[in-house]
Order: sequence, then C-alpha cells, then structure tokens
Amino acid sequence: MLVVLLATSLLVVPPFSVDAADDLDACLRQAPVQSPPPINWGEGVPQMWSSTPPVPRDTVRAYLSQVRAARACFRTLDPSRVERPYLGNIMRTFQVETALLAALRRFADAFETFEDARSYLNAAPNIPSAEGTRTGWIRALHQDQGFLHFRIGNLSASITHYSTALRKTSEHEVGLRVTHLLDVGLLHQYTQDYQSARRYYTRARRLAREHDRTSEEHPSEWARLLYLQANLLLEETLNTEFDRASLRRARDLARKGRSLATSSDRRIDLALALSESLGYLGSFDRAYALNAEVRRYAQARDDAQLRAFALLKLGVLHMQTERWTEAESVLNTSLAIAERMGNLDHQRRIRRGLGRLHELQQNWATAEDQYRAGVAVIKRYRESLTATQWASTAFAQWRDVHRGLVRTLLAQNQPRAALAALDRTRARYLRDLRTRNRVATQLSPATRARFDSLGRALTDVRNRLGTDSLSDATEAALRARKASLMANRQRVLRLDSARTPRPSVDEIAASIAQQDRTLVSYFLDDPWPVYDRPPRSAAFVLTGDTLQAVALPGLSQDSIRAHVNTISSLFADRQASRSISAMHFDLRPLRALHDHLYAPVAAHLPDGQPLTVIPDGPMFHVPFSMLATAAPGGRYDHEQARFVLHERPTALDLSASLATDTSATRGDAASSSSDLAAFGVSSFDPLRPPPPSLPSSRADTTAASSLSLPPLPGVRSEINALDRLFDDAKTFLDEQATEPAFAAASQEADVLHLASHALVSPSSSLRNAFLLHPDSSSDGLLFLHELQTRDRALPLAVLSGCNTARGTLRGGEGMAGLQYAFRIMGAQSTVSNLWPTADRSSVALMESFYENLRAGQPKDQALRQAKLTYLENHPDNLSPFFWASAVLYGSPRPLQMNASDGSSLRTWGPVALALLVVLLGWSLVRFRSQLGLDALHQ
Repeated sequence: MLVVLLATSLLVVPPFSVDAADDLDACLRQAPVQSPPPINWGEGVPQMWSSTPPVPRDTVRAYLSQVRAARACFRTLDPSRVERPYLGNIMRTFQVETALLAALRRFADAFETFEDARSYLNAAPNIPSAEGTRTGWIRALHQDQGFLHFRIGNLSASITHYSTALRKTSEHEVGLRVTHLLDVGLLHQYTQDYQSARRYYTRARRLAREHDRTSEEHPSEWARLLYLQANLLLEETLNTEFDRASLRRARDLARKGRSLATSSDRRIDLALALSESLGYLGSFDRAYALNAEVRRYAQARDDAQLRAFALLKLGVLHMQTERWTEAESVLNTSLAIAERMGNLDHQRRIRRGLGRLHELQQNWATAEDQYRAGVAVIKRYRESLTATQWASTAFAQWRDVHRGLVRTLLAQNQPRAALAALDRTRARYLRDLRTRNRVATQLSPATRARFDSLGRALTDVRNRLGTDSLSDATEAALRARKASLMANRQRVLRLDSARTPRPSVDEIAASIAQQDRTLVSYFLDDPWPVYDRPPRSAAFVLTGDTLQAVALPGLSQDSIRAHVNTISSLFADRQASRSISAMHFDLRPLRALHDHLYAPVAAHLPDGQPLTVIPDGPMFHVPFSMLATAAPGGRYDHEQARFVLHERPTALDLSASLATDTSATRGDAASSSSDLAAFGVSSFDPLRPPPPSLPSSRADTTAASSLSLPPLPGVRSEINALDRLFDDAKTFLDEQATEPAFAAASQEADVLHLASHALVSPSSSLRNAFLLHPDSSSDGLLFLHELQTRDRALPLAVLSGCNTARGTLRGGEGMAGLQYAFRIMGAQSTVSNLWPTADRSSVALMESFYENLRAGQPKDQALRQAKLTYLENHPDNLSPFFWASAVLYGSPRPLQMNASDGSSLRTWGPVALALLVVLLGWSLVRFRSQLGLDALHQ
C-alpha cells in the first residue's frame, strides 16, 4: 500500500517555480534528503532487473522526474542569498539519478549522468558547502560507478573506479580506506587474481592495526575482513590446488569472524563459510548444525535466495557423506527456488551439483542431462554480458559445468561430442573480442568513420589516464569520458548480430588434413579430493580422417602442476629468474611429463608429422617441444638428453577451432611478400614509472615504485640482423622506436617484431604494454588496446621480450599475456617467450628463425630448426633454459619474405663461386685445346 501511495503522490508533482525569498526549503522538500527515493545504490538496483522488482518501474520513472526537478530548483537559487550549505544536496540529486537510471537499465544515461556530476563539481560552483563536500562526492561517485560496472559485468572498469575511490579517500578516513581496500581486493578475487586480492586484504589488515583499529573497538570491520580472507582461502583452494592447511586457516578465520560479527547477516555469512570449511575437513556433524542454523535464519527472514544457497551447500554435504537420495532432494528443492527467483548463477551452481551427484553414482546419461541444462543456463547468463572483462572471468569459473559434460560423454564413449563440448569452453573471450574487431571493419563508411572517431577519442583518453600528473578534476572528467565513449562504441558495433558459429569437428579435421598435421587437444581433469572421484583425463588425437580419445589414467591438473614446479625454481617462483640455479632444468620432471602427456599419444602420430597442441591448465607453462623423450645421463646431463624437439615441429593454440584460422591474407606464402617492421629499445630511463594500475611483469617492481629496468644490449644486434636479412624491413632502434613511428609502420606491416621490456596487467590483456622510446608527443608506453585500429589480420607478431607468453592463467583462455593480446588484435600467429631469456641466446635464435622463414619454411619448422641450430652451435648452453623459451601460437603457415641484397649474396655466393670455377676450368681446357690445335698446324 505504501508503494502505491508513494507512486500516486509522485505522479502529481507540479513544475518548480522558486522565488529567491523561498530560500532553500521548497527545493529541499522535493530533494532526496526529505523525500527518500524508492531505490538507491546497493542491492536494490540489481533487484530491479529481476522479473519481480521490489518497486514498480513507474514509481522509479516518476521519482526520476522529481529528482531532476529538485536539481533544477536548486540551480535557480542565488548562492549569494543562501547561507546554508546546499552543494551536497545538489550532488545527492546526481547520485540518486544515476541509481534510478541504473535500476531502469538505462546504463548509457547513467554513465553520462556520472560525467555530468563530475563536470559540475569540477567547475567549482560558487555554492555554499560543508567542509570536505567536494572531495567526498568525488570518491562517492567513483564508488557508485564502480558498483554499476561490477553489476553489468565490466569488472576491469569496476576495479579502476574502486581504485580511484580509494585514492580519493583522505588518509585521515582510515575506516573508509580499509573498506575500499577490501572492495578492491574482492574485485580482484572475482577475476581470480588471488595474489592481488590477498595483497589488498593484507594492506587492509595492516592499515587497521597501524591505526589501532582493534577488533574490540571495530568488530564489524574485522568481521568483514576475516570473512573475505576465509572466503578467499576457500575459493583459491577449491579452484586451484586442494590444500587442507588453507582449509584449516579458513575455518579458523571464519570462527574468529563469527565471534566478532555484530550484524546477523554477517554472522550468517560466516556460519556458512565455517560450515563449508568444516565439511571439507570432515567435521560433518558441526557442518550440518551450522547449515541448519543458516536455513532457520533464512526461513525466519523469508530470504529465499539465502535458503536456496544454504540448501545447495547442504546438498554438497550430503554428497560428501554419500547420502545420495537426500542430496538429490535438497538440490532439486534449491533449484526450484532459484528458478522461481530467476537467479541464473544459483541455477548454474545447482545444476553442477546435480551433475556431480549423478556422475559419482555413474548415472552417466542423467549426469549429462544435468550438465547440458547447466550449459544452457550459462549461455543465457553469458549472452547478457557480451564482450566485457567479466564475460571472461565469469566463464572461467563456469567451465566446470562444461567440463562435467566432457567427462560424462567420455564415460559414454562419445569422443566426437566430447571434443566439441571441450572446444566450446576455450578461447570464448578471445573470439568475442575478435568479433568486435571484425564487425568494426564491416561497417558502412559513415558508421566506420563514427566508430574510428570514437576509437581515437578513447585511445587518447586511455593514454592520458596513463600519466601520473593529472589533477583530480582532470582525471575524474577523463574517467567519465572513457565510460561514455565505451558505451557509444558498443552501441555502434551491435555485437550480438555478428557472432559466427564455431567450426564442427569435421570442419576442423578437414582443415588439419589440408595442413598435413595432427592436432592433439588435452583435457586434464581436476576432481575435488573431497568427492573421492578418480580423474578422467584424456587426449583427443585428431587427423584428417580419424579421432581417438586416448585415456590418460590417473592424470590430473594437480599432478601435472607438481611436475612443472620441480623443473626449475623458475617455474615455482617467478622471482627465481635472477638466480643462476634457475638455468639448471631438471630432466626428471621433463621426462615424467613426456611419459604422462606425449608417450600415450605418440603411437597415434605419423613419424615426423607436425603437431598442433591445445594445452590445458598447467601445461601452458611448459613448451611442449621441451618434454624429454630420453635422459640417459642423469638429472642435469643435457648433452645426452633428447626432446620432442628432435622428433617433430610443434605449434600451440588455445582451441581446436582456432587451428582452422588459416585463411589466406596478405603475408601468406601464397600471396605477395611480407613487409616487416621491427622495433627495439636497448636502454631505458630509470626515472619513468609505469601507470599505477599496471605493475611490471618483472617481479621486483611494484605499481608505486619507480621502474628501473636493465639494458638489453642484444636488442641492437637483433634489430641490425633483421636489417641485414631483409631488404624491405623497416627497423626502428632506440630513439627511432617511438609510438608515432609504430603507429605509422605497423598499419602496413605483415610481420611485427618487438624487442623490449614488457608490462603485464593482471586484470586486462588489453592493458598490457611494450616499452618504446619516449618523445615529445608520447611517453613510450605502447598499450595493446591501441592496436585495435588495425583493419586486417596480422600474419605474425614476434614478441622478443621476457615473459611475453606469460600472464594470468585463465580457464579456457590460456595465459592472458602479451601474445594473447596480439591474438585478440588479429595476429594469426605469435612467437613469444615463457621466461626471461638470455640476451645472446635470444639474438641467435631470432636471427636463425628469420633465416629459416626467409627460406620458405613453415613457422613451426623455422622455430624448431632455429633451436636445433642453437644446440649444435652452443654446446656449452644445452639446458632448455637457453633455447626452449620461445613458443609459437597459432597458424604455422609459411611466409614469403624477400631477402636483402647482402643476404642474397651470402646465400648464392657459394653457388656463384662454384659456377665461376667451372667456367674458368672450361675456359682453361678450351684455351689448352686451342694451343694444341695451333701447334699441330705448325
């Protein structure tokens, strides 16, 4: 009834006509301070997007008109005649308007209103205000905009805005700073960047302790901190490596937080976390009791969402204790609630639980049905996210439903359907972003001009945001401008109508046959130890006319990860790259990886035939060609060792369907010769720090410190070698290697070679950067989102820097590093490095690789031969550390590259010399014969 009466009263609000004598009161009566809005920032906004919104949408629309009228009222006042502060009231109207627009799903309008609010505030209106009003509202607007980005799926932008809110918070507001540190940490946790999340939680804890914010005086703050830390440990343990010590730590944190919680809601959250940790640790009685407490609370509060979630956790407990009938009953009850509420995330979790339940009982067909239903739910949810950062992150967490479907199909001996299901889990985010770029090239001239204009403006805004010298007002305006430009670009693209279907298994096989290759796609299972289910790993071996699913019994992601971590300290600890011991690669784990991964499929591979490998999980950290086929001399006897490298060329890719990406483009062997543009920087300014949001790929740097990078003297030799090898190469070294030079040359080049240090963003591949040389118009930071303006495919990108193949390992996407970003930009293939390379070995390998390309070899064969040549020429550097780091991703097709005049002379010189000798010999014989005839005549 109250809602109806409120709606009625809002609909008859008259237009404002304020007399100065009325002062402030007439405006205040209609403003949010005295007339509370029906919806405000918080959970009320996303609840409005459900099928049963808590407030009628007409009520929201009516109040939207009212709040705008209230602001118009305030702005008609004469500030010189008003003594009371009211700037905060004006800003409050902006804040409420953004919430109302978001509730109505008018997101572009909401972002424009954020921009209007900051512009108004930055204009420094001469309006009475309380102390701290202006800075406080800057912080609050960033917080609200970050929340909206979070709710609509743009997690990267959400991190940016919450980080800005943190920076805009006064050092004296310690409690608020702690809150925002926890907010940013939680957002990183959603991206599965657990290391960053842990760092922010640790900073929050340290800040609270430094300012004597004890748990006794601030119990709510500490309860939230302990809950988030416990939740992080649970999630990290269950999504990466199962670790009982971490589970015990999560249990202890949840217990302590529960003793501190002052609100019932927080106490219940902690009870559920404690119940979950106790269940995984085997304390079932106590876990059941805590779960019952949560369900009673949900029943008393009529909280259907909490009840559904508690029933899901109860079903998991029943599965752990093998109470199969009870588990199915409560999971189906939970599913019915989630379906009535339209909660797709809960439906996905419950379908996964039901699939696991029937899988554990070996009811394969029923398990398949549940997983397929879960896949349909994920599809519905994901379509609403489009090509945003969260689409990648969320799907990384949702893949286990698809992978469950793969397992059940394998159990039913359906390898073709299983491979198709597996391939649908891979490179989805990459394909989304490629679709966006492809659509951009197919727009009409007028629309494309509009899109390009928005793109240039967006690039300019992003680059300006990458500096550290912005005022608060300028930065706020740029952030808002960026959000508006991104929304406008999305509207122009209309992505949903442009997606193309994935190729079928038969189409992939036909492409593989045409390339005369074999494809092996790995599926490394990762069962939860709490369910006591053996792993069902497999390798799909696909040729032009056969498909075999080769079982890999007993193999799991954890077992492979354990072998990888023992190859060298370089793999277990990235900071170990400075240690000389990191160069000594242990052949035992490399042999074990061969025995587990390569040996089972080798019998199905024709001798010497090139191989395309689709890795899974921790396999991405290890070059496949480095697996040891023989190690007769001991752990570190690399001289007698043999590797897959000696047997066949190998290329990697992110999905089987991407391996069909071999369409002829300028630069392929079948077309005209390729243009090469090479950029190298050999020395770096130690005073230039990276942007705050972009930590260096080097482990010893932080976002807040100055970036001091060592020189790369080998880069000069590398660039000079390319100049000698190719007569049409455009090379740019040091002072010449600037952003403007790159922007001009890269548009026409078919091969891009970049030799410099790299910066890797943990949250967004497109925020990765290469360091070029600064000039008067640019800072030298080449962000990879700037490559989005290319309107055609790039046949090859060679990223000759340290760790250019590394990045955050994301489920289904591989490592989201620099090579991944270039694949997004349309690179058909990349050569990049998995660890910091020795300078001289990198130069030797690259020079040999390009010589082989120039000779017409396919890319994988060219890289293989370069490594074999290096081993032959460098008998003192036989450890894989020196030669194995470079990996090829993507199309192995050859390129037609013209040699320079000088290199042609080196190539044909011996032949010419031999011809000259023959010619001289023939002339001499002829001369002597002539002498003989003359003597006879005499």
